[in-house]
Amino acid sequence: MKLERLIVGCKNLVRTGWMQRGVPPGIGETVAGHSFEAAVIAYVIATKLKEKGYQVNPDHASVIALFHDVGESLVGDLPKWVTERTDKRELEISAIEELGVGKDLFLEYENRETLEGMVAKFSEVLATYKQALRYKKTGYDVDEIINTYESKLNEMWKTDCFLSIKKDIEGIILDRK
Repeated sequence: MKLERLIVGCKNLVRTGWMQRGVPPGIGETVAGHSFEAAVIAYVIATKLKEKGYQVNPDHASVIALFHDVGESLVGDLPKWVTERTDKRELEISAIEELGVGKDLFLEYENRETLEGMVAKFSEVLATYKQALRYKKTGYDVDEIINTYESKLNEMWKTDCFLSIKKDIEGIILDRK
């Protein structure tokens, strides 16, 4: 297991999309920071779903979100141009196998066949959207990311489980009343 490589890699790797839009590396969101935010959001969302009667494990959803990008500690945070032309999933699986931890969590995230995997993906999208809004407030040109992730969120809100907690989540996470 290459635990040190995973931890240090994620803590120090600034997400590429932000730098491509002018956010300096010194204030850019790291993969670890993004994964932590997604994990916290996943826990909150899964807890709300559980309160509504859904069979979901908030701890598991949170851990899936925490591990969703660990492969990037080896392959890097690939820009959209690359991911549109290569099989990012296979690259990340190979990296995760080399790291020796998290493959089952990554696959659950990617496949989204469980409610926990769906929550983790939804949380990752929310976390990216929230960060884009933060950068926008400080003057960075991240409109493309905001628009892309707003569109993704609008599609995901259509899922019955997420629609059932939309007002709660918008109030808690998106600071909307």
